[in-house]
Amino acid sequence: MTASFDIHKAEAALMKEHAFSSALCRFLEFGRSCLLNAPCEAPPLPEAADFEPLAKMLAKAKNAYDSDLTLGLDADDMGLIAPLLAAFNLGNYASEAADRLIAPADHAQDIAMEAVFDLSEDIDNLPFCRLIPLNEFRRELRTRLPEKNHFLFPWLSEGLDFDSDSLERIIQVWDELWNKTAPKEETEALVPVQTAIQSDTALMDHLMKEAEFHASVMKAAGEVSRQQHMERARRSAEEGPGIMDRIISWFRMPAVSGAVALALMVGIYFSTQIGKDGHPMPIGVTMEMLVYQDGLTVRGGEEAKPDVRRPGDAPPKAGDAVQLRFMLKEPAYIHIYHQESSDRRELLFSGRLDKGIHLFPNEGKRMRIVRAEEDEVIILVASKRVLSASELDDAIRNGTSDGSQDTVTIFFQL
Repeated sequence: MTASFDIHKAEAALMKEHAFSSALCRFLEFGRSCLLNAPCEAPPLPEAADFEPLAKMLAKAKNAYDSDLTLGLDADDMGLIAPLLAAFNLGNYASEAADRLIAPADHAQDIAMEAVFDLSEDIDNLPFCRLIPLNEFRRELRTRLPEKNHFLFPWLSEGLDFDSDSLERIIQVWDELWNKTAPKEETEALVPVQTAIQSDTALMDHLMKEAEFHASVMKAAGEVSRQQHMERARRSAEEGPGIMDRIISWFRMPAVSGAVALALMVGIYFSTQIGKDGHPMPIGVTMEMLVYQDGLTVRGGEEAKPDVRRPGDAPPKAGDAVQLRFMLKEPAYIHIYHQESSDRRELLFSGRLDKGIHLFPNEGKRMRIVRAEEDEVIILVASKRVLSASELDDAIRNGTSDGSQDTVTIFFQL
């Protein structure tokens, strides 16, 4: 089913739910045909009372949209929003039909339509940038409209030029955007979005709260990771080397290396990963390992460029330092593990990341190989949805989650 079919179905459901008269339905269909540049024969005018349920429906839809219901939307919420967009469309159809069919002499109908006109005007001024996460759906809907009529459907047009994940990205770099310390790429992409949504105070408050929550989660995750590392160190002293302590150690690379690593991210070619069956992976994710031989070797004041290795290439050697570099063609839930054996596995990272290029570890850190056993691997699991512990285990053991086509698993030999 297409987006247009979904909305047309929602329009029909609303007309039935609010008991629109057959005369009003024909009136609305005439207005719809005119807006789509396919005018049909003019129908008889509905009675003045026929417009009352239309006005009530528009008022209800306007209030619902202007509530917290439309804050924090994502692409999966189209089923929630479709009835509201359908209601707004019906208001447009009525206004178009009234402009063409209701003359001043039709006093009763003219008066009855005043409420519809007023509500439609209020609806036009609603903050439709809240719908940015649904931009792919809205773009498809707008292709059905003649370009000259796009301005009549602000709920399908405002903020449509922005990426669908823009609001979520603003949450993730909120402080950097306000402090003007965000990377140039994020600044250029997100500041126009930030400007467009400034007048929507409810949305701005929502994004700020989400940004505070995101920051607290990331801080807590970092603290948990630090405590886990300290606990591993304690166990190592008491019981001998633990999994991560024996294999890799964390260190911060020199300042000069940071610039080198960032430069390496530009212009990299990522080929599509191919599964065991020879078909492309279901998620657009590609992973490479950057291997800095001899770990901290610096020549002439500059660090040598790393070897770029893909799954199946030669593993790094003891003393080498590594980073994982992966590209997501769409947002995904990412889990990175170190696995010593099938029953000894440790989580290194877990979280939802946006599309684009990512490094692990980031913030100028690398993993240094101390000593690796034959079967030890780094594993990346990418999924379109949150996976349970059992699903993650299945994804690692079998390459998918319960046969799902929404999960990709990539292995790197250490």
